[in-house]
Amino acid sequence: MGFVQRALFTWFILLVFLVVLCLRLENRIYWNWFLVFIPLWLYDIILVAWAVIEIVQRQHANRLVSLHHYKYYVVGIVLKIFSQITICLKLEYKSIPMYVMMIPIWMLLALLIVFVGTHLQPKPRSIGSNRSNRQSAGVSS
Repeated sequence: MGFVQRALFTWFILLVFLVVLCLRLENRIYWNWFLVFIPLWLYDIILVAWAVIEIVQRQHANRLVSLHHYKYYVVGIVLKIFSQITICLKLEYKSIPMYVMMIPIWMLLALLIVFVGTHLQPKPRSIGSNRSNRQSAGVSS
């Protein structure tokens, strides 16, 4: 599936979820909150399947690839699922304190900060790569 198809599918799932959410919030439907979140559960199942397929394909293609590269993806998906569960529990039963509901979301945000912080660092260059760039710039001057 190409990038455009994945993006359109993601927007379609989000649109369906928002329509069902609006219907539930306006009391036009009286579904359980876990049923309202079905489009997001479907999307989570697809995300988990994609992650597993990627890991298996990479492991099969290159025996040296470790699962270390995919730890952020797996932990992020699990925290997303836990945060949806706690939101549904809070909305349905109202007995869960707000700070308990927010714990998976805070953990997910902390994970995102660590992921972005570790992946935005420039990759170290080899010693000779900078010199060759200077020489080519000097020749064209």
